Amino acid sequence: MEALTEFITYLPNFIGVFLLMLSTFLIGYFSAVGMQRNKFRKIIERLKREVNALKMPPKKEVRDIDTIFTEIKPKIIEVVKKQQEIKAEDDAQEVRTATVNFAEKNKERYLQEVTEVEEDFDDLRELDFDSFGYADESDKEDLTEINGIGPYIEQKLNDIGIYTFEQISKLSKKDIDIITEMIDFFPDRIDRDNWVGQAKALNV
Repeated sequence: MEALTEFITYLPNFIGVFLLMLSTFLIGYFSAVGMQRNKFRKIIERLKREVNALKMPPKKEVRDIDTIFTEIKPKIIEVVKKQQEIKAEDDAQEVRTATVNFAEKNKERYLQEVTEVEEDFDDLRELDFDSFGYADESDKEDLTEINGIGPYIEQKLNDIGIYTFEQISKLSKKDIDIITEMIDFFPDRIDRDNWVGQAKALNV
């Protein structure tokens, strides 16, 4: 009986403690649930935004054409300049190669021409101008009046310093042979056409 009385006496205290513990538990539980919901809500909202971003095409940035050109103009100029430098170097290399090839191909011809000039000079020195006389352009006579001399041969004679009938009239056999070789004329043709005799007749 005393135990029951004691239990009844402390019952309100037990109930108070129980209610306090229950309220504490419920507060903690609902707080935890609320926090968890907020956490999941934020995650869900972020996922929704990402999904929506994937669905929507990205907005293209529209800029003024002058602005774009101003930005890329230096790059265009740099590329063009580099291409011009490459082309100039290629052209220079082609010129150098062509020059070398041309020189190699024409080396023998150049040597031949030099040799011919040297030979002509040697022949020219062997002509006895002291014997048949000197003349120049101012003394020029119409050598085509001599039978066997045309304009072409006349020019060749002028090139080696023969301009007058008097000069031809005084040519020696040696001079005639040298002149024949120098003007690439037919051998003995000068003698057969009697240039010396014709020149003497014209030199009056």
